[in-house]
Amino acid sequence: MTSKLTGTRANCSTIFLLPGVGLFKKDIEKHGFLSAYIDDVNHPIHYENAVYVLYRPDDIDRFQDFLKKEKHRTPLLLEDYDYEGGYIVTVYGFPIRFIPEYRHFLEGAYSKFSTGYKEIFPSSIQLVDEEGNLTWYITLQYHIFNRTDAIKNYWESKIGQVLTSEMECWSSPNLEEDEILNINDL
Repeated sequence: MTSKLTGTRANCSTIFLLPGVGLFKKDIEKHGFLSAYIDDVNHPIHYENAVYVLYRPDDIDRFQDFLKKEKHRTPLLLEDYDYEGGYIVTVYGFPIRFIPEYRHFLEGAYSKFSTGYKEIFPSSIQLVDEEGNLTWYITLQYHIFNRTDAIKNYWESKIGQVLTSEMECWSSPNLEEDEILNINDL
């Protein structure tokens, strides 16, 4: 899944954890959203079971309005801080009721997510297709959670083997490479 904003592939934290704190990529892209992470190597405080959300807003006043609304929307927002170059990070504690899902995420065991957690994710989204028309698409998460034939066929053709019922339909998060923010790597 490639980000239209950055041209980079969305990491697993963005795909599976961001909605757990009430944020959806399509809603926060306008605020300069770049990616979500489980930690930040350069920040002195390391929160357990947290989601670090990285932004680089074009309009700082609009971002400050968004941040003010976030502070009123949720008690999960633990902290916000910035880096040189216009980067801002917001840190959210993961909801206590979904801590098992956070653990399953770390293991890449997406099929073990609870029904309640899966229901947070939309089953379809409306996007502009190649002809410029609004079209409904089944979400990636729906395909993964429900092990649809489309996602199984995709992976089976990509890896050249049949997926067994024990295998997940998405790769496990690469925690060190993709899921921990290092601002020096940007």
